[in-house]
Amino acid sequence: MHTLVGRAPEIARLTEFVADVAAGRGGSFGMWGPPGSGKSALLAHIGASADLRVLAASGDEFESDIPGGLLHQLLGPVHRPGEHPLTTDPDALAALLTRLAADTPTLVVVDDVDRADSLSRHVITEVATRAGSWGILLAGRRTVGAVPRSLVLDRLTDEDSRRIVETVATTDGDTPDQLRRRLRIVDAIVDRAAGNPGVLVLSTRALITADVLRADSTVDVTRRADSAVATLWLTRRELSPHARELGLMWAVACDCPGQMPTPAVPDTLVDSASLAELIESGLLVDTASGVSPVHPLLPAAVLELAPSGEQRRAHAALADALDTGARDPTLRAAWHRARAETAADEIAAFRLDDAVTRAGTAVTPSDRARVLDVAAGLSVGADRRYVRWARSADARLASGDPDGTERALLRVDADNAPVEACARVLLTEGLMAAAARTPQEGFERPIRAAELIHGMNDSLELEALAAAAEVSWWSGRVDWIVRVAELAEGMPGESDRQRITVGAIRGCAALFDGDLESAGAHLRMALDAGTNAVSARDHRMAGQAAMLLGDDVAAFGHLTESVALLRAEGDVFRLSFTLQVLASVQMWRGRPAHAAELLAEGEAFARRIGDGRSQAFALTMSAHGDGLRGSADAMRVAADAALRLVTGRDVGYIAAAAYWAIGRTDLATGRLANALEILQEITDPDSATTHPPTALFALPDLVEAAVRSGRLDIARAAVPRFAAWAAAGSPWAATVLPRLCALTAENEDDAERWFREGSTDRDRPFEVARTQLLHGENLRRGRHRVRARVVLQDALATFAQLHVTAWEQRAATELSATAERARRGPEAATMLTSQELTVARLVADGASNQQVAEQLYLSRKTVESHLHKIYTKLGVGSRKQLPGVLDGR
Repeated sequence: MHTLVGRAPEIARLTEFVADVAAGRGGSFGMWGPPGSGKSALLAHIGASADLRVLAASGDEFESDIPGGLLHQLLGPVHRPGEHPLTTDPDALAALLTRLAADTPTLVVVDDVDRADSLSRHVITEVATRAGSWGILLAGRRTVGAVPRSLVLDRLTDEDSRRIVETVATTDGDTPDQLRRRLRIVDAIVDRAAGNPGVLVLSTRALITADVLRADSTVDVTRRADSAVATLWLTRRELSPHARELGLMWAVACDCPGQMPTPAVPDTLVDSASLAELIESGLLVDTASGVSPVHPLLPAAVLELAPSGEQRRAHAALADALDTGARDPTLRAAWHRARAETAADEIAAFRLDDAVTRAGTAVTPSDRARVLDVAAGLSVGADRRYVRWARSADARLASGDPDGTERALLRVDADNAPVEACARVLLTEGLMAAAARTPQEGFERPIRAAELIHGMNDSLELEALAAAAEVSWWSGRVDWIVRVAELAEGMPGESDRQRITVGAIRGCAALFDGDLESAGAHLRMALDAGTNAVSARDHRMAGQAAMLLGDDVAAFGHLTESVALLRAEGDVFRLSFTLQVLASVQMWRGRPAHAAELLAEGEAFARRIGDGRSQAFALTMSAHGDGLRGSADAMRVAADAALRLVTGRDVGYIAAAAYWAIGRTDLATGRLANALEILQEITDPDSATTHPPTALFALPDLVEAAVRSGRLDIARAAVPRFAAWAAAGSPWAATVLPRLCALTAENEDDAERWFREGSTDRDRPFEVARTQLLHGENLRRGRHRVRARVVLQDALATFAQLHVTAWEQRAATELSATAERARRGPEAATMLTSQELTVARLVADGASNQQVAEQLYLSRKTVESHLHKIYTKLGVGSRKQLPGVLDGR
C-alpha cells in the first residue's frame, strides 16, 4: 500500500497500542501531522487489522457548528433505540465504553479530531485522559488535549518518497527523451512534496502522464502540480474575508524568490485575529522559529486559485511595506513592486534585474530564471527583453531543466536580437550540445559566441572561451585548442579569472603541441592565479589546469571546492560534469572508494539532464575503479560500454582513458603482454587513440610493463619524455619519475637509490606504495628477503587502506614469496615452500607457466622447476590434479 511506505516505525507503535487495548489494558494514543501526512491511511490500516470492536468517527468543518455531532456519529452503531445517546457527559461516555469493553475489547478511533465540533472535542479529549479497559485513538492536524502516548508524523525520506512516486506512476514504455523528462519530473515531485505522502500521490497522478511526458509537451507542470495539491489544504475551509486576505498575503510573500525571512509578512500588515484564524484552520503553524505555512507547497496552491487582481494588490501592499526608499531596493521589494505592475515598466524591470544580479549565488538558478522572466516581461525595449530571456535560459540550464532552457532560447529572435543576447544563446546551446549532442557543436557555438562578443563583454567572452577550451582538451582535438588559444591571445589577462582561464588554455595548447616546458609555465601561472579563485567556475578551470600540469593534489583541492560551491548554488548542470572530473582525479590518485561515491552522485544528475558526456565519463571511471579493485571482468564491461558511447565522436580522452583502464588492470594482474600492447598504443603520439595528457599519465605503466616483459628498450625510450613533464613542474611526475629511473637503472646501487627517493612523498600514498612494491620485488630478486619483506609490508598496508584490491593481492603474493622455507618434519616430502605454494595456487587457478612467471617476476624456467618439485612433493602427475590436493592449504 503506497501511502504506508516509510511508516514502519509508526505502524509498530500503533500495533503495540492496539494490542494493549485487545488485552484489556486500554489507554489513549494521539497521532498528529499536517494534511496529507498519512494519518487517515494509518488509521484505516490499524482499524482493518484490529481484532476488536472499533467505533470510528471523523471531524468535519461543515458540521462543526452542530453541538455533539461527532459523538452522535461515533456512538450511532451502539445506540439502542429510545435510549439517550449520552453525548454530553464524559462520565457517562466513560461508563458506556467500560460496559462495551467488558463484552468485547473496544477501540474508539477519531480522525480529524481538531475539526470536530467543540462539544464533542471536549468530551472525547476529557475521556482520553482517563484510565479504562477501552482505548481511544485520536488523530488531527494539531495536538488536541493531553494524551499520554502520541507521535508526530515526520516527513518521509527522499528514498521513501521515490518509492511512493514509482508505485503510483502508471506510465511505461518511455522513450529515452521521455525517460529523462520523467526523471526530472520525479525529482521535482520529491523535492516539492517535502516528504508529504498526500502531495506525492496527488502530484504523481497529475504529472506522470502521457501528455506531460511527450517531448513536445507544452503542459506547465508547475501549475498542474499546484492545482492538484490545492485541494489538499484549501477545500472545505470557511475563512473570514480578513483571514482570506491575510492568507493570500502570506502566499504572495512566501512565493518570493530567495530565502524567506521570518516573519514573511511584515508585522504592520498582520491582523492578530486573522492570523489566529489561519493558525486555527491549520493553514499556518506557529512554531518556535515563527509562523509559517503548514507545507512548502501551500503558497503556490493558494496562488493557483487566487484572482490575479487580488494577487497584484497583495504584492503592492508588500512592496509598500518593504520599500525603504533606497536607490537599490532589496530583491523582495523589487520583486513585489514588479509583480504589482500591470504594464511594461523599464524602471521596475531594471530594479528587479539589478537586485537579482546583486543577490548572486544566494538565489537558486530556478529562482533567478523566474526573476529574469518577470523582468523580461516588463521590459520596454526588445533588446533588453532578449538579453534577459537569454540569461533566463542559462539559469534554467543550471537548474537542470533542459526542456525549459530550449523553450527560453526559442524566445530570442536571432535575426533581431542584440549581440549580447545572440552570444549568450550560442554559448548556452554549445553547453547543451557538449553534454548531450556532439563535441563539434559544443566547440563551434561557444567559439562563435566569443568571436561575436569580442571587445564588448570580456566576462562573457572569457566564459565562452573556457567552454570551448574544455570541449577541446577533453576531445583531444589539437586544431580546436589551437583555435581557442589564438582567440585567448586577445584577452588582457588583468584579473585572476582571466589569468586562470588564459593560462589554462595556453598551457593546454602547448601540451598538445609537445612543448612541455612552455605548457608548465602557462599552467603554473593559471594555478598561481587560482589561489585567489572564489567562484565555482574559476575553481573548476584551475582544477583542470592542475590536471594538465600533473598536480593531483591541487586538482583535488580546486575541484572539491568547485563541487561544494556548485552544490550550494544549485547549479545541477555544471555539477554533473564536475563530479565526474573530480572522480577521475581520485581514480588517478588510487582512491576508488571516494571516486565511486562521486560517480554515483554525478550519474544521478547526468540521467536527469540527459548528459551523455558525463555518463561516458562515469563508465570510464567505473572501469578504472573495477580494475583497481581487482574486478577484471567488470572493468572490461564498463570500458567496452564507454567505448561504444563515444565511437565516431570526438571524445579522445574517454577512449584513451578506457584503454588505459584496461592496460593498468592487465599490468596489476600480471597480463603483461596485453598491458604492454595497449599501453604502447595509447602513449604513441602518432596513434589514433592517443590523448596527450592521458598518454603522460600512462607512461609509468608503460615503463613498468616493458621492464617486466624484458623490453628495456621501450622503457628507456619513454623515460625522457616523462622526465620532461616532471621538469616542467608536474609534482605527480616528480614523485613517480624516480621509480621509472630505478626500473631502468644500469646497476643495483642506482636502482636502490632511485627506489628510496621515490618512496618519500606523503601526499601521494598510492604512487609511493607502487614504488615500494617494485622496490620489494627488486630486493627479493636480489635475495634480500628480510629487507624486501619490510618494504612490501608497507606497500601492502597502503594498498589495503586505499581499497585497491588488485595491487593489494599482487603485494601479498610478492610478500609470500619472501618467506623462509618451511621446516622439515615427518611428512617433509609433501610440504611446499612458500613460493612453491604460491606457484601451485596460481597454476591450480588456471594460470599458464608464462602468466605465473610474469606475475611473480620469475623466469619461465624457474616456474617449471618449481612445478617439478611441487608434483614430486604432492605426489601428482599434472596441473589438473593440483586443485584437489591443495584444498585447505
